[in-house]
Amino acid sequence: MPKHPVLVEHDVEAKMTDGTVLRATLYRPDRDGETFPVLLTRTPYGRDLAVNSAYFNPLTVAAAGYVVVMQDCRGRFGSDGVFDPAAHEAADGADTVAWAAGLPASDGRVGMWGRSYFAETQWRAAATAPEPLNALALGVSAGGSANDGALYRGGAHEFGSRFTWGHTAVTPNALVREFADTPEERESAFRDWLALDQEVVAGAVLDTLPIRALASRVNTFMNTHIVGWAGQGPGNALTELWDSATARPVDAATLHIGGWFDIFAPATLAQYRMQAEHSRTRALPPPRLVVGPWAHSDFSGDFPDLSLGIAASSGAMGGYGDLNAMHIAWYDAVLKDDDTALRRIPPVLLYFLGENRWRGFERLPGPAGHRTWYLADDSRLLDRPGGNSCAAYDYDPLSPVPTVGGATMIHGFRPGPADQRSVEARDDVVTFTSEPLAESLTLFGEVRAVFHASSSAPDTDFVVRLCKVSPHGVSIALNDGIVRASWRDSYATGGYRPGHPPTPLKPGKVYEFTVSLWNTACTLTPGERLRVQVTSSCHPRWDRNLNTGLLAHDSAETAVAHQTLHLGEDFPSRIVVGTL
Repeated sequence: MPKHPVLVEHDVEAKMTDGTVLRATLYRPDRDGETFPVLLTRTPYGRDLAVNSAYFNPLTVAAAGYVVVMQDCRGRFGSDGVFDPAAHEAADGADTVAWAAGLPASDGRVGMWGRSYFAETQWRAAATAPEPLNALALGVSAGGSANDGALYRGGAHEFGSRFTWGHTAVTPNALVREFADTPEERESAFRDWLALDQEVVAGAVLDTLPIRALASRVNTFMNTHIVGWAGQGPGNALTELWDSATARPVDAATLHIGGWFDIFAPATLAQYRMQAEHSRTRALPPPRLVVGPWAHSDFSGDFPDLSLGIAASSGAMGGYGDLNAMHIAWYDAVLKDDDTALRRIPPVLLYFLGENRWRGFERLPGPAGHRTWYLADDSRLLDRPGGNSCAAYDYDPLSPVPTVGGATMIHGFRPGPADQRSVEARDDVVTFTSEPLAESLTLFGEVRAVFHASSSAPDTDFVVRLCKVSPHGVSIALNDGIVRASWRDSYATGGYRPGHPPTPLKPGKVYEFTVSLWNTACTLTPGERLRVQVTSSCHPRWDRNLNTGLLAHDSAETAVAHQTLHLGEDFPSRIVVGTL
């Protein structure tokens, strides 16, 4: 298909129902008199921020016959008003969709696209059911995950990601706007922010106890939307607002893009499943799904301890083309009724670690079966319970286990599959390792730990991690999760269940805990082994449990907790993994 020349228009204004003006950059084919579908994204991060060209390049997409609109959200960069995360995105989204459908070069059909917060703006706009909106391309989308990885996980607060997101992605422009009329105050505020940033990179800020002491060092946005929520628990007003974005399916075609090491990975799968079920009862095409070996903002498949090659990246995807081309092929099918390019791409495309290849499916499969391994004496991981025994360690909140890899989104910390040998060398990490595999084994689906433990503390945390170990002894993390002991009843099935307030532990009493380690797709080869780690911290990813019953937001007083894992037939502590 011939490419169109492209015109770029800056500061294109759209007036919202309440009179607020939002501004956009518009890319459109330079074809007078012709009309095209509009592809809209709405962002709080700056509409002219560089976009990964292998994900969605507005010039390339416009040249393929689309009007691409990149709009600043209310209160951000070029748009008027005040930024209040999530609060205005439904109304502003609906207004902008109607405006976009009426642009001179528009044919009246609108699709939306974008990652992370961009995806939230799509869900909230679609929830209002604007008639022109026909398609959503949702990347690393967070909706529905507030209590299961976005804001809280297992009862612990996602402190590292929340603080560094507010500090790096929102604060600089927020300071420009907050002190727009007082240049000297603005310069002073930026000096303070830069000084704080140096401490963030060095790790000192994230070590602060109590967390609320940071309030005097951060700006209005951080105090309003970030710091105080570390003093709350799951199931609060913010989590309800967060999850309302995807509370119901929408009447639009959807493309879901995620990563196994994304902080919102379960949400991508849940949203796909919701839309798949919805499409069976509506005149909608089935949703499509792509899950790569990617993190929230890294689609390269290249990690410091595990490089998967160019075929794993969003720029190649094993020969299916880049995500930019996939967007075009999908929009061609759902907005132009031309599925020529899309027919060669499987409806569900999943990357399998270990095999280091993409597999295509007609729909997202469930596990074909499940395997259970039991934590046993002598650091063994067995296919049956061993003899009754215990494994013990001490957890000191002032010497926490550092965050090394994982499904994280923390400024200054690399996510993904990381070498765990330095973590496993610590005295406060216990490990359980299987015998070498005699044949290949494909792990697929949810990984869940059910274990029995006691503590000397009234409250504490337990972190469980699944690793694959090479014949040479390199331990690479695949999945992990956490449970805050006081929130054990809310997470008794792995995910959050409302209606179960936190309750303290009785020191020395044995309790059963459940931890969801989320999902994986990984094939282990003969000679490799599985390893399970158990510890009580992952800092600064999750706020530290002080072992006193008080939150790190409120207190600097800590205690050392003596932790005991109970194993064997009477206490069958185990890990259960889906297989394919």
